[in-house]
Amino acid sequence: MKVIYECDKGVMKFNFVLEVDDKTSYTIQQNSYKRRATVSLWRRTCEIHLPQDWTLHSAHPDLLALAAVSIIYPFIGSKITLSKGVSNDFHNTFKKVTGKEILPIDPKLKPRKARADSVPALAYSGGVDSTAAAILLPKSSHLLYMNRMTPKGIQLQRTLLNQEAAYFACESMKKLGRNVHSIKTDLPFVRKPAGFHTFLSDSVPSILLADYYRFDSLANGHTLEEGYQVGYNGYLDAKEGPVIKVWAELLKAVDMPYCLPTIGLSEVCTSKIVMNSPYEKFTQACSRGKIQRPSMNCYKCFRKTLLEKVLKKETIDDQLLNRLFKIQDAQHVLAVSPIHFENVITYICSKYNGNHPTMNLLKKKTRGDILDTAWMEKWNISSIEFIPSKYQQHIKNEISKYVETMNKQDEENMKNFNYKHLTNSAEYASYNAKLKELFSRL
Repeated sequence: MKVIYECDKGVMKFNFVLEVDDKTSYTIQQNSYKRRATVSLWRRTCEIHLPQDWTLHSAHPDLLALAAVSIIYPFIGSKITLSKGVSNDFHNTFKKVTGKEILPIDPKLKPRKARADSVPALAYSGGVDSTAAAILLPKSSHLLYMNRMTPKGIQLQRTLLNQEAAYFACESMKKLGRNVHSIKTDLPFVRKPAGFHTFLSDSVPSILLADYYRFDSLANGHTLEEGYQVGYNGYLDAKEGPVIKVWAELLKAVDMPYCLPTIGLSEVCTSKIVMNSPYEKFTQACSRGKIQRPSMNCYKCFRKTLLEKVLKKETIDDQLLNRLFKIQDAQHVLAVSPIHFENVITYICSKYNGNHPTMNLLKKKTRGDILDTAWMEKWNISSIEFIPSKYQQHIKNEISKYVETMNKQDEENMKNFNYKHLTNSAEYASYNAKLKELFSRL
């Protein structure tokens, strides 16, 4: 893969030229965990709209390289060749963690070092988890929202994305004195279906602006469910996952290590943090709805609506459940095993004591009637290793304002939460069949 850089009046453009052993497609596992989908290379160029005075000299060449890799990595063959040479250190780290070459090497180039007065950057979405991260981070942190724009010459026939609520969140954050940047880009359209290739794709603006705004670390709203893959195939130490093994190493190579304040917190905790803050009134999980009006037509709305009810200790009435169970997106996810974010559904069900037949069947399926879910309300303190020492005490103090720390029993319950009970289980297969039957009557 060859990557050619261009920049004009702050508009950074990446051009990708394929070579013989590069790929044009790859497969991914969808959220249902039962289906695989093909992702194809759609466009061989993308642009990111940065401040007008930003130039190719505004970022260390290793930062430019990491940004390029974050956009196009799954399609790279044995090597990637860039417009600007990288440091020998970055080349060696990239080779070590990926087995691929990144060229050319500039022997005179020293590795990038963050200044002493630098601050964290947060990949901000306006949603619950990244807002929780913003609450826990120092107020000097910069929040960078990726403002998706449709590439010139392309007309989308249909899109579910509505950014109105996110724009409102960005403006509301600014009014509270936070450093917020809305960066226009058509980066998601490099692939088809549109989306992100890597764990750093949504952080490309932060990487490109790391020297311009002086960033020393990269934060996001990844939760415990994502970082430790709780439940999917049994507990996985986050250090053993691809986020840390590959991308964290590359970030360290540009002196911009991960700062992950929410990776030791379940979605239950991040929701609780936001609900008990001034940020609640403009934070919205749903990316399909309008301002303060979630679509109520997606699985995220199903999950977050019920979780909010539980955390506020409000009654979950049958009328609301009838409405939520009619959401087709939710039906699709709930009637397979395992359920996406099943631990959160288990938590919700464990707090439900009504008589709704579908909800009680879901409670049986997710073991909400037998499992101790208290650990989801607490912080996994071992995750502090994914926070730079400079910010550990601050973030620890902030977390303690909202949630308690897990004890030994909580840690055991977290590690033991898995879906092994589903393997070749006629009982749980029957729950799925019954759920589908109940959904068909709605």
